[in-house]
Amino acid sequence: MKAFINHLGIQLKLDFRNRGTLLVYYIIPLVFYVVMGAVFSSILPDAKETLGTAMSIFGITMGAVLGLPPALVEMRESGTLRAYRVNGVPGWAVLLAKSLSACVNLIVIAVIIALSAPLLFGAGVPGHIGAYCVTMLLLVLSSIALGNLIGVLAKTQSSTTILSQAVFLPSLLLSGIMFPAAMLPDVLQWAGKIFPASHAMLSLSSWAFGAGPFPAAANGVILGIGLVGALIALWRFKRISRTA
Repeated sequence: MKAFINHLGIQLKLDFRNRGTLLVYYIIPLVFYVVMGAVFSSILPDAKETLGTAMSIFGITMGAVLGLPPALVEMRESGTLRAYRVNGVPGWAVLLAKSLSACVNLIVIAVIIALSAPLLFGAGVPGHIGAYCVTMLLLVLSSIALGNLIGVLAKTQSSTTILSQAVFLPSLLLSGIMFPAAMLPDVLQWAGKIFPASHAMLSLSSWAFGAGPFPAAANGVILGIGLVGALIALWRFKRISRTA
């Protein structure tokens, strides 16, 4: 356990020193948040209510789906994964350390956006903080599972980019982050339900900000997507670790 904690600490330091990681996890989401926050608060006053939530979901999805997979592929291509295996480090420990490091980064960016949005743009504050935190945590874990899944399925950096964008762009456009999902055609609304961001937006809108009951279905789908993605990613990562 001590060795794993030390490895996790090293992984966190490496992430904060990596320019690419900082770019995807922090710089781009924060720049997008500031720009879109100014736009939405000016031309769409009604969007202020869930502005912080929408931008937090954007930051979490971007960091997990675009930031995590390239790191996993790079480990395989550079021989780092092989070095871990030779030194007796189990594959699950490597994947878990990467995932926990990503989890810390995603929670940090979500907290930054959630706390600053009401101050900068007059965004709405969740009426149920506990509900907000539970749903956001589920989204973080589910998005990390998807990021891991992309990372273990992609064989090269170019294919990683394609797979990541194939998940990120629909999550951005079909989840209700940029505009209400109800404005989309029915077929696109159903397509958007494949992604955890859509269910997180629905859950937070009706539970954390509204007076609705606990959205068990939405949160259950987020959890289900995360569990399925995590199990497949772990199975695939173990196979990769043996042949690396």
